[in-house]
Parts: sequence; C-alpha cells; structure tokens
Amino acid sequence: MKLNVYLARCGVASRRGADELIKKGKVQVNGKRTLEPYTEIKEDDIVTVRNRPVSPAKYVYIALNKPKGYISTIKDRFAEKKVIDLVPLSYGKLFYVGRLDKNSSGLMILTNDGQFAQHLSHPSFQVEKEYEVFLSPSYDPSHTPILKTGIIDEGEKLRAVSIRALKRFPRRTLLSVVMKEGKKREVRRIFEHCGYRVIDLKRVRIGKILLGETKTGQYRLLT
Repeated sequence: MKLNVYLARCGVASRRGADELIKKGKVQVNGKRTLEPYTEIKEDDIVTVRNRPVSPAKYVYIALNKPKGYISTIKDRFAEKKVIDLVPLSYGKLFYVGRLDKNSSGLMILTNDGQFAQHLSHPSFQVEKEYEVFLSPSYDPSHTPILKTGIIDEGEKLRAVSIRALKRFPRRTLLSVVMKEGKKREVRRIFEHCGYRVIDLKRVRIGKILLGETKTGQYRLLT
C-alpha cells in the first residue's frame, strides 16, 4: 500500500492532504523521515505523523435515514440539528456520502472509508441516486423527455436518468426520480425549472444500497 493511501485510511487526512504532510516532512516510516508519497508500506512498518504512531482505522459503513430539519454539515458547530449527531461518537471521523438539504429526508451513507465515499459521491463515477418526489401541481409527462435530455440551471446542466409516476392525485404527483450527477439540490432545481413546487423529497437508494425499513432518525450498519 502506498504511504499516502495508508495515511488516508488512518483518517489522518485526505490523500491530497496526506501528500502535503509527507512533503512537509511530518511523516516518518520506521523512524526515518520520507518525502515520497508513494513509498510502499508493509504490514510490519511503523508509521508516525508528527511523532505520533498511526494505524488504519477499522472501516465502518452506516446507512442513515435522515429526518427533515437536520443539516448535512460537520463544520457548523453552532447548528442545533446535525446529521452527525444521530450516530455515536465512538465511530470517530466520518465522511458523508450524498448530502441532503435541510428540508429533505432519506438515505445517507456515513463512513470512514474515504475511497468508498469518493466512489459513491463523485459525479465521474455515475452512481445512481433514487428519490421519491412529491410535486405540485400534477406532473405533466411531456416534461420527461426535456428533463432526461437535460436543462441548464445557473450555468450547470442537470438531467434525470429516469422519471416515473408512483401515485397521482388531483393536483399533486408522487414520482420516482433517478439521478447520477450528485450536484447541489439538483432534484429540486430540475422541477422548479419546469414550474413545479417540491413538497417533499426523500432519497430511497444510493447505488445498490436501499433505505429499506430503516426508520426516520435511525441507522443500520452495512456489511
């Protein structure tokens, strides 16, 4: 395993951050300073950062059902309701996969595996995210080809992979919507662009991981 990957797995920093620590001479392998991020690390090597030994953390993968009213941030220490507060502190530093805005609910993945988080969340990997979207007024199916081709909003192209009606009401519609890009508020933006109001938005799937029967505000460990 390369040194920068090893440090990222220890939770010391991102891989890019690990590169900086190594280049600044803050990292030692078996008591010797190394400035090369791609140094191979063996199982019995001793790695220290700022003279403190580090070792890879045991990976944890959490599927959380985010309630409305909670924010997907770690940095705002003054926020009253943070997603991170819904899981025990004993899990340590966790990354969010697929943030949801304050007024949205549903599936979020929390993990200390940075590579896994990157794979699920970065647009280049094209991982599907499925949402249940409650709209007003009733959805006009003629908008589906437009939204699947893509619209331009705030200089960004946004598009849905699929849209299908789950339930229809006189003035509202519940849709299943699949997206891949992971851009900020993309689901709300595509429908607002077409003149709809999003009443409720819940994510039910990320890739092959389902929200399932996990209750609001609760979580389950993935294996």
